[in-house]
Amino acid sequence: MPAAQQLTVGDAVLYPREHAVGLIYEVYERGPGERPGVQLLLSRGGRDLSGFSAEEADQFLVPLGHTGLRYEFTHVGQLHADYRRGHFAAFATARLLAGFQDPRYLAVP
Repeated sequence: MPAAQQLTVGDAVLYPREHAVGLIYEVYERGPGERPGVQLLLSRGGRDLSGFSAEEADQFLVPLGHTGLRYEFTHVGQLHADYRRGHFAAFATARLLAGFQDPRYLAVP
């Protein structure tokens, strides 16, 4: 069983299932006594993978480190507009962090 992760907004992660780099753009509360879930944006086209429970994040996401991104999620329309405006330039840092794990991630757009 994977170790429990404590991901925060701005953390870079690998999503090996799609050989993709992602950024955590929101951490959300679940129920009493449950660890928070996270929402993930992929570097490929700004695809929103939406929510992962803490247990799913432990199983499917590989943490890389913090990128310095500060973001306050309001709604999906704003998220996509912010992506188009270049607000997620932290993907460059995320790809660099991923490159330390596997150099092939450096070339992933």
